[in-house]
Amino acid sequence: MNFKLFSELYDEAKKCENVDSFIDNRENMSELKNMQIDNAVLLLRFIYEVAHMGIKDIREYLGLPRPNFCERYEIKLRTLEDWEYGKNPVPQHLTKLLSYTLVEDFMS
Repeated sequence: MNFKLFSELYDEAKKCENVDSFIDNRENMSELKNMQIDNAVLLLRFIYEVAHMGIKDIREYLGLPRPNFCERYEIKLRTLEDWEYGKNPVPQHLTKLLSYTLVEDFMS
């Protein structure tokens, strides 16, 4: 899935409070049909879940302790701790990029 399509779906999922309405609005999307995805509903559900994850949720989903996560994504440990404890906001573009990596892994 290209980042442009992911970004569109991610942004819409962020705004949507209900996963079922998000899926109903998107499961027949021509872009998804063109990708020949086996189960578009499963993919859309995962995108919705990822769009509602925080940085800690993403790290835990990956099964990485803080030091390993920081090393992999070149983030300072103190910065990650500040994000996870709510001292500083996580840049939205970073959360979206990390979410994209989860969706790419999910699809492969």
